[in-house]
Amino acid sequence: MKSEVLKINDMDNVAVALKPLKKGLSCRVEDFNITVLSDIQAGHKIALKNIKKGENIIKYAFPIGQAICDIPAGSHIHCHNMRTNLEGLLDYKYKKPDKLTFQKKHTTFMGYKRENGRVGIRNEIWIINTVGCVNRVAERLAQEANKHCRGRIDGVYTFVHPYGCSQLGDDLNTTRKILAGLVNHPNAAGVLVLGLGCENNNIASFKQYLMDTENALYNNKRIRFLSLQETDNDIEAGLSLISELVEYAEDSRVLFPASQWV
Repeated sequence: MKSEVLKINDMDNVAVALKPLKKGLSCRVEDFNITVLSDIQAGHKIALKNIKKGENIIKYAFPIGQAICDIPAGSHIHCHNMRTNLEGLLDYKYKKPDKLTFQKKHTTFMGYKRENGRVGIRNEIWIINTVGCVNRVAERLAQEANKHCRGRIDGVYTFVHPYGCSQLGDDLNTTRKILAGLVNHPNAAGVLVLGLGCENNNIASFKQYLMDTENALYNNKRIRFLSLQETDNDIEAGLSLISELVEYAEDSRVLFPASQWV
């Protein structure tokens, strides 16, 4: 099987599905011969070998969690069969390695170059909520937008959460930083920031966190904003902005060195 599955580092016990994998498909990943045991979405993990309950899941040469049950080779690995290693910890530190090495046979990949120089492996539209109060509207918007934009973009997604309403201090700043990280993620070709209007994490204050990696102002063609208290028809207004983002986002993949993946 060519370019459907990618093992990133020699130490990894999982690979990444570059395309949707169908149950029963046989494939070879370096020294591993595996049969896909269930349908796996693009971008998700597949076990390269049998992984025992309690054993670490290794990706990028680092443990990203541990198996909560025995996982046979060829299985889809996701939140249903793995958990974080951070459970019970209040504070932790993550040190990114100075340099990641990639195997010579995987020195390139097809990706989408963003204006700030970063590279995405997906070309999606993301709806990022400033506050949990707009979760239901965001979910409906994503559902409707996927109907209208099918085939023109890799998908429209939202990330629901319960925060942003009455938070203060460091708690509020942490929420803003996390949400800003999502807004600036290179897999999002375009982003609709969706707010209510009365929340502490309102759009006006949240904009201060939307700097790109060069500390420049955000691209107002890639990021659009909608405050629901300022519109009469939430879905109609949201779909209009998402359509504009899709027009902006349409692009094609180009070849990049694997070092730009991280």
